[in-house]
Amino acid sequence: MTFRNKYLLFVLLPTLLVAFYYGIWATNMYVSEARFSLRGPEGGGSTDVLALLGQSGGSTTADAYVVQDYIRSMGLLQTLDSRLDLKTHYQSDPGDLFSRLSKDASAEEFLRYYQKTTHIAFEPTTGIFTLTVRAYAPEVARDISQEILTLSEGLVNQLRDRALDDALELAHTELDHAEQQVSTLRERMKQFRQRSELLNPEAAAGALVSLLATLEAEAVKTRTEMAEARSYMREDSARINALKARIAALEGQIDAEKNRLTGPDQQVLNDVMADYEKLAIEREFAEKRYTSALTSLEAARIRAESQSRYLVAFSPPTLPDESLWPRRSRSVILAFVSANLLFGIVSLIIAAIREHAGF
Repeated sequence: MTFRNKYLLFVLLPTLLVAFYYGIWATNMYVSEARFSLRGPEGGGSTDVLALLGQSGGSTTADAYVVQDYIRSMGLLQTLDSRLDLKTHYQSDPGDLFSRLSKDASAEEFLRYYQKTTHIAFEPTTGIFTLTVRAYAPEVARDISQEILTLSEGLVNQLRDRALDDALELAHTELDHAEQQVSTLRERMKQFRQRSELLNPEAAAGALVSLLATLEAEAVKTRTEMAEARSYMREDSARINALKARIAALEGQIDAEKNRLTGPDQQVLNDVMADYEKLAIEREFAEKRYTSALTSLEAARIRAESQSRYLVAFSPPTLPDESLWPRRSRSVILAFVSANLLFGIVSLIIAAIREHAGF
């Protein structure tokens, strides 16, 4: 066989077959493209948000790769198929046996086909995703892209809510403990007041001390009056006896009030005040702890919100006007170049073998 015939058979004929397939038989597919990114509450891109917060990009990059893997996952494909009947669409074209999905395709084959027709690229330096979807109808390509964005946004929201719940769980637990402690101490204070029959022991103690001071001042004044009266009256005079009786009454009242304050009775005001002050200190500490827990909860909420991510589609899925797939001219040229390279390599190998064998 001459070189010309070999070239026609192994280069031009395959190229013509490829040209025939792409020129006449290959079914048009339409490409819908969308661009989106993960952003924070400040509205900047993911990289900008992290710069503002003074944090590394590890968390956002990890979330981005989670989204990328999710878009290529079996779980998302099953959801797409249930909502858009995706498998039926890709199996429906009767004209192109090579591009369509097989009628008896397994779940794994369907996933591989989906991953060939749906491409997601992530650029870490800019934080931008580029999603391209191929389908046999423009509307279907756009609908698939839109549904992928919707499902991806749901995933991002789940990740955000989970991170927020995890961040607030400890703060909520501390707040619940502090609130329970405050409630318990308030109940103990209430029971204490009921037992002691004192609404405000501090005020009662202050009133008692003031009363003692008044009684002692009155007793001193009365003793002074009696000393003056003795200088010009007899000891058994009515005036002296009245002053003695008054002094005795004042001293009795003073002793009674002192016994209330420091006496041996279990319910003396001194003991009541000691118990009350202990409860008051515990309540004050619990209320401060509760206030601190509230502040910590709000700080944790703000911190978690500042680290939240939101999916923003700044370039919504397009509705293609013309078919961009398959790339017919490029595919034919690529087939021609590949056939030439393969033909040349095989020819060189055969020539080397013949030369080595001597024929």
